[in-house]
Amino acid sequence: MKARALALSALSLTISIPLATAYSGAMTYYTPAYVPTDSSCNIAAQPGEAVVAISKPQMNNPPNSNNNPLCGTYIAIYNPYNQQTIQNVKIVDTCVGCDEGDIDVNVELFEALGFSSGTGKVKGID
Repeated sequence: MKARALALSALSLTISIPLATAYSGAMTYYTPAYVPTDSSCNIAAQPGEAVVAISKPQMNNPPNSNNNPLCGTYIAIYNPYNQQTIQNVKIVDTCVGCDEGDIDVNVELFEALGFSSGTGKVKGID
């Protein structure tokens, strides 16, 4: 499957989602579901696994969100501040409170990208 880069220019992270277009947004962190039924994708995050929740407009969930073709796929996130890319970030959920282009990642990933959990939200870097 061909992938295009999805750019979150407000936080200047680039993520690649299969057949996606470019977006701008912010990145926050959250505690992902460790029980499958607590996730819109019905996928339980494993402790320490790099996971992401994509904004509701990007997820574009069908009536049964478990059937979303983005669920369980992997993206890469790029931090231009330190020029670091994290590969194999699994889409496990929908970020209902996120604006279009925003992403929500687990705290371990947020910190692995070079941000302090005290920061909370990264935006406005484009």
